Amino acid sequence: MTDVTLVMNFHAEGVLAQWSLLAFQRMRMFAVLHGIQVQLVAVLDCIEDQTRRIVMEHPVLESNDLVVEVRHADLGLSRNAGVAFARGEYLGYLDGDDYCSGNWLVEALSVARSCGGRVVVHPEYILSHGAVCSVGRVVDQLKDEGYSAANCFKSHPWGSAVFARKSVFEEIPYQETRVNETGFGYEDWHWGLEVIASGRLHTVASGTAFFYRRKAISMLVDMNARQAIVRPSRFFQGATAHAC
Repeated sequence: MTDVTLVMNFHAEGVLAQWSLLAFQRMRMFAVLHGIQVQLVAVLDCIEDQTRRIVMEHPVLESNDLVVEVRHADLGLSRNAGVAFARGEYLGYLDGDDYCSGNWLVEALSVARSCGGRVVVHPEYILSHGAVCSVGRVVDQLKDEGYSAANCFKSHPWGSAVFARKSVFEEIPYQETRVNETGFGYEDWHWGLEVIASGRLHTVASGTAFFYRRKAISMLVDMNARQAIVRPSRFFQGATAHAC
């Protein structure tokens, strides 16, 4: 029986994939100590050879894990591709050059179980490192009563590391961006808006952290440079959210 599936997306991370997989191993070992079984689904999207070799030959892989190759050239679509292979009732996403604190999956599962399908869970803190260094506490819509959802019109207060029931991701898939062709970007921002529009809330798992690697050249930097905009969302039609 698999309790949790973590979908990790890889493209051209190179040696950085090694560190992220070791961080996953730490999370899985911590989960096993708490009686939680974790599956890894590694999605390789238009993968370059070094990153493929690191992932495919990594000692963290177990018999229950899967490595899936796709050619979407789009982060949102490659995340969706992992859902079909997930055996866990609960699912989380993590990009292949990022990592979370060792207690992330255990604490996220506890929160998700207590609230059912009415929330998505994020790490409590985001620690950016690399080209930009910063520390921030994530907005918890279950507790931060002073935070107005209207702020989501101009910013996205939650990171890409997210956890919920698998059925939530099946109901609300990520949308492709292809900023060069469409002018749309920020797949995480759009997905977060759709979560609120569905009647769910964003909450956090206390005492957990997301280590977000910021690069001088990245998808986010490119989207900003191209003045990308968020795709149309039900959020802008005035949908309201309800607590669990």
